[in-house]
Amino acid sequence: MRLLRDDALDSANARLGTRFWIFPQPPFIPGYEEPDRVWLSIPRDEIGEGPSDPTMYVVDPLADKEPYGFNQLPPFGGAKRAPPRPGPDRHFDNLRPDSRAFLDVHAYACVRFVLDIWQSYLGHPIRWFFRQTFPRLEIVAFVNWDNAHAGYGFLELGCSDIEGVRRPYALNFDTIAHEIGHTILLSEAGIPTAPSRDSDFFPFSEAFSDVVSLISFLHFDSAIDRLLRRTRGNLLLYNELNRFAETSPETQIRLATNFRRMSETSREVHDRALPFIGAIFDTIVELYHRELVARDCADTRLLDFDIRDLELDDFDRFRQMTAGAFQVKPMIFRLALTAARDAVGQALAGALQVLDPNTLRLDQAANAIISAAGGATADVLEANFAWREIMTRR
Repeated sequence: MRLLRDDALDSANARLGTRFWIFPQPPFIPGYEEPDRVWLSIPRDEIGEGPSDPTMYVVDPLADKEPYGFNQLPPFGGAKRAPPRPGPDRHFDNLRPDSRAFLDVHAYACVRFVLDIWQSYLGHPIRWFFRQTFPRLEIVAFVNWDNAHAGYGFLELGCSDIEGVRRPYALNFDTIAHEIGHTILLSEAGIPTAPSRDSDFFPFSEAFSDVVSLISFLHFDSAIDRLLRRTRGNLLLYNELNRFAETSPETQIRLATNFRRMSETSREVHDRALPFIGAIFDTIVELYHRELVARDCADTRLLDFDIRDLELDDFDRFRQMTAGAFQVKPMIFRLALTAARDAVGQALAGALQVLDPNTLRLDQAANAIISAAGGATADVLEANFAWREIMTRR
């Protein structure tokens, strides 16, 4: 008897999306040597070789090219390597992670993964700010250049060179998510055409892009599992790592756990962005703690301390407040962290379209995020922005 193909089932599977491999952190970082298999929302029949789809495409130049700039923009017109093709099942999890073609597929998957997350927070598709000139984003997965940048119609990824070891940024989710964060901000808030002298658009862009990377990283199930298992559910340990050892393997966490205030920063955009990033991370941690207390997974005293005032000797006590509960109820800790992550992500997304890129100041951005949040999330955000001297309490 010949078994008939179940076309209805095949059609349903196609609507589930498309499988890819993504490294949540670069594969040279201990604990992240293996990629995660992820499902992206875009259906298989909307992705072509390259990969490519109606909103973006990847090119891999056959020879070295100069990075794009003011005098040179997409599309790339030179000779290209053969584009990667999906497997027989039309998924893209068929390539070896050590192959050149995997760089193209990984870069595409990272961009699409970030877009899936932030379009969900925004509640609508992101329309590129350059769409009147270029309908699609061009992703150049490898340029022989120690940098990565996103610009008008493109994302270019170079590589670092440390003692002769080259590490492509196409395998660095943090770098890709950060650059796409800039593109999301410009697409949603607009392009600054005549910024005022006191405009903070560029520091805010750096802060927002780092937070996009942080929150997107927390959408990997394996990343949350590693964070919670390594800390036994107590994220304050990352403050310990950052302040006393600086050994946190996750780039996003290491950067976000800073204790800078605005009075301690310079006018350099990355430095000026640090208090804003720190306020967002503090908020995620505090909301996470509130969820744990509400779900009877942590001592109520956890909410009585300012996490920025803790000393090294305090951490043993804080470990004890969560370690026992984490052993018994690890899934509750995961739910608490994802709830905190999403509350902050939705507030950030909700604020974007009310920002004026020409006159934007950090205090205005903070107030917009607070207004978009509402409720307990707004209260925590306000307290943390005030401590960082970004705004005064209302």
